[in-house]
Amino acid sequence: MDTNDRTSPRAHFAFDLAHYRKEAGMSQVALSTRMRCHTSLISHVERGRRAPTLDFAEALDRIFQLDAHFANLYRQISHSPTLGWFARWVEEIEPQAVILQSWDPLLVPGLLQTPEYARAIFATMASADQIEDRVQARTRRMQIFDTPDPPVFLALIDEGVLHRPIGGPKVLSEQLRYLLDMSEHPRITIQLVPVVAGCAAGMMSAFALARLRDGTEVVSADSVLSGQVTGDLDSVAQLKMRYDTIRADAYPQSQSQQAIEDAERKWTK
Repeated sequence: MDTNDRTSPRAHFAFDLAHYRKEAGMSQVALSTRMRCHTSLISHVERGRRAPTLDFAEALDRIFQLDAHFANLYRQISHSPTLGWFARWVEEIEPQAVILQSWDPLLVPGLLQTPEYARAIFATMASADQIEDRVQARTRRMQIFDTPDPPVFLALIDEGVLHRPIGGPKVLSEQLRYLLDMSEHPRITIQLVPVVAGCAAGMMSAFALARLRDGTEVVSADSVLSGQVTGDLDSVAQLKMRYDTIRADAYPQSQSQQAIEDAERKWTK
């Protein structure tokens, strides 16, 4: 994202964060110490790769002695566009999950997408005035990893995704580098399913499973024309079995990280 373009609230937030930090003579490390967060979070928000939380925005207002400047920007960012059937998953399921599992045969999963990669996807299916809203809605989902007790996230991705230049080589290269960064998160495991595995069980659609704090299990299944979020026991059992079948063919995380790194170097050339 071009953080010099302040036309969107998220770009405005990113620009002002960098401005006030530098004006105060603070490094990202110094600010992260004051904020009690990882330095990488400051970096990602300043670059527009992560959407801020309300707590994050309010902490900035306290540190820079501002009258709800960042809190007001957060509220503009969090104005939710229509998500259709997927709204329940984003607004009710993911924030309450203790374990999330996803399978994606065609794309990087939404929780791990860079804004540029997401923008390239939405450009094929949304009008120009909807694209940025959808990109912001997608990046806001990543806030669940900034909470004191984030969910465990197990992401299975088809290896072919590494070689599908969504948005072009530069966008894919940056997306793969971001995947590597996120794979270092203590609660995130990324495993690739090799193309040679065939993976017939996973070719029908992408899907996700969630276990909530009260033990409830819910699934989300997507297709070209429709999707659904359900806690139906038969549907949950069927997709859990399919997930285990797919994961049996997956590379371990270390081998997956190496494959992502190799692909990232290829697209950087």
